[in-house]
Amino acid sequence: MMNTPQIILASGSAIRAEILRGAGVRFEIVKPNVDEAAIKSEAASAGKPLEQMAMHLAEAKTLDVAKSTEAIVIGADQILEFEGRAYDKPQNMDEARMRLMDMAGATHTLINAVTIARHGRLIWRHLERPRLWLRDLTEAEIDAYLAAAGPEVLSSVGAYQLESIGARLFEKIDGDYFSVLGLCLFPVLDCLRREGALAF
Repeated sequence: MMNTPQIILASGSAIRAEILRGAGVRFEIVKPNVDEAAIKSEAASAGKPLEQMAMHLAEAKTLDVAKSTEAIVIGADQILEFEGRAYDKPQNMDEARMRLMDMAGATHTLINAVTIARHGRLIWRHLERPRLWLRDLTEAEIDAYLAAAGPEVLSSVGAYQLESIGARLFEKIDGDYFSVLGLCLFPVLDCLRREGALAF
């Protein structure tokens, strides 16, 4: 029997881990040690597009973990783009409330970059840009949602979690569902199969 390569997820994201586990992928988690704020600041100062910023962040996370292992390492980053601006995860519930109020009745984009390394070097990159339509929410609806969802929404750049009750905030999405959650599953699985890490 052939030995399949070890897989490492270079992320502390619970939902990314859940996506891979749901697909039956066996992996370990190693959180990268990357100064994300510095990378974003440098990219913004250089006037780089948000797609490049997201890809640079994903590459940095992947390579930080990959430099000390021969395993297959998966890293990802997600940036919310709304009206030409990039948004990070909200720092508190007040900021989450304001974000949802601002985006209500409008569309926004989630820029999702994923990279994979093996033997310490990058072998694959992928970018998705799903668009999302938030309903024209009232303040009362937003308050009710945040009260029900709790502080877990702060782990999402959009202050929502589409995989749970956050789905009730939306009219529709255009793009890959898993990319909205933070990891474009089908292209990742395809790469893992090519690398001999999955039997099917």
